[in-house]
Amino acid sequence: MTPSMNMAAMESPAMRPPPAYWLGDGGGDGFGGSGHPSENELRAILDSSADAIIVVDSRGVLRYANPAADRLFGRDLQALRGTGFGFPTAPGRTEIDVLPPGEKPRVAEMHVTSLTWEHEAASLAILRDVTERKAMEDELRLAAQVFDNASEGLLITDAGQRVLKVNPAFLSITGYEPGEVYGRPMGDLLDSELQDPALPGDIEAGVREDGRWEGELIKRRRDGTACYTWTTVIAVRDEAEQPTHFIVTFEDITRWKEAERRLDHLAHADPLTDLPNRNAFHQHLDLALGQARRHGDVVAVLFLDLDHFKPVNDALGHSMGDEILQAVARRLRETVRGSDLVARLGGDEFIVLVRDIQRAADAAVVAQKVIDQLSTPFELYGHEIHIGCSVGIAMFPDDGRDGDGLIHRADQAMYRAKDHGRGLFAFAGEAEDRPLNLPLRTGHSADCS
Repeated sequence: MTPSMNMAAMESPAMRPPPAYWLGDGGGDGFGGSGHPSENELRAILDSSADAIIVVDSRGVLRYANPAADRLFGRDLQALRGTGFGFPTAPGRTEIDVLPPGEKPRVAEMHVTSLTWEHEAASLAILRDVTERKAMEDELRLAAQVFDNASEGLLITDAGQRVLKVNPAFLSITGYEPGEVYGRPMGDLLDSELQDPALPGDIEAGVREDGRWEGELIKRRRDGTACYTWTTVIAVRDEAEQPTHFIVTFEDITRWKEAERRLDHLAHADPLTDLPNRNAFHQHLDLALGQARRHGDVVAVLFLDLDHFKPVNDALGHSMGDEILQAVARRLRETVRGSDLVARLGGDEFIVLVRDIQRAADAAVVAQKVIDQLSTPFELYGHEIHIGCSVGIAMFPDDGRDGDGLIHRADQAMYRAKDHGRGLFAFAGEAEDRPLNLPLRTGHSADCS
């Protein structure tokens, strides 16, 4: 082997055998004869071969090399004829690496056989340049490994959007078996009653116009559970720009969506009672007021403050006080209508957003229900606990045009109710010296027995 070439041989039993070439007849008569091509004709055939052809005698001397061999080895082998040529001459089939001077390494399949050349024993080597084929095979092998080992679900369809192949991650994400997927329309696997019915059409339009679509899909797994995926659909086109295949990737983002919902809940929920917190209440109130402005609706804000809660909390401890607040939250949820919203502002202050009412008297009905429910004793760990509440009511649009204004007016009305004896409700629009709607309730002592 010369320093300019690297021919580390590797056995390749699966290699396809090249055609056999016989140079000379072994009888010493050379080329020619009736019915046989002449020597010049045979050499012309060898010289025009796309495969490299080399003949080395038993002493390792290069006797023949065709032009394809010059191209494969990147040098003029004709100039080396008659000189020692270190070359593997053991009969058989191998795969060798060739290192042409100043060029990238190449890979060749080689078939070596024995023959007689000009009355001497020699070896014939036929080499086929398979560099590009090997590179393509490596790319295909790598692509297959990526396809099989990707964490994202992958799906390939034909031009008619029928499923041809899916990877293990797709089966893991969706819970399907391969036989349940192959041949099915792609749309069946992208559509779901959990998402906008117009979405499949949007996907089709995006792929048709831009060659791809990506976005969030909500699917059902085979077991019926919801699965959120970030999905990309790509069209593979031919030279005429016609789609031949579609590639779909699914990234399972269900855990991210669940974490997002948990974080959103923590940001908008009171940690003790799980009611909406102040920020969440403001958001709901702003939405309700926007709708009320458009449709001329009436909205009420009820500001609640518990009566006699502090002495109970001091007497029984903060742990018991927390449980009382949780019990209050449960009663409030059960008392108001489904269209109303209960929130905790902090401490022993709660607030209710009342929608879908026609007049102030409707808000008064809700306020009285709340007062009645919270005046009923709470039974906790053998204690009968009596508290209650005072309620201030502010009406939109009469008492304020924005959320902050309504909450402030309702807060002021609540303190007015407390000043008149507690267990009452008061409207923000009532005059300071006007008697409240209901007489003072009695029997609301902080009985902690």
